[in-house]
Amino acid sequence: MSLLISGIVAAIILVMFNKQQVSKVSNNIYTDDVQQLYLLTAAEYKINALENQQQLRQGTPENKSTVLSDIEFDIAQLTQAFNEGKIQLNELNSKLDNLLDKFGVDSAELSQAC
Repeated sequence: MSLLISGIVAAIILVMFNKQQVSKVSNNIYTDDVQQLYLLTAAEYKINALENQQQLRQGTPENKSTVLSDIEFDIAQLTQAFNEGKIQLNELNSKLDNLLDKFGVDSAELSQAC
């Protein structure tokens, strides 16, 4: 008789645990948080790569005035818009990608920014 009761209790516990695990998998909050964290980290790396590009170009006098002011202005404008909530994180990342292309930052420089 005690085996029957312990078997029923174990089955009830397993069913409750299974329901709890299914609800965790179907809940998209966890995946959204991870994706947002990844996008934020990627944006930080892209900004660092642009700042590195800015520092590299400081030494060349022909590019100094126009390129530096463009990079500084664009980064400041994007980060201010993001901080004020005017643009979303994925839009910030896509605009940073455009800036990376515009100023000729390649993937090697982006990996060095890490």
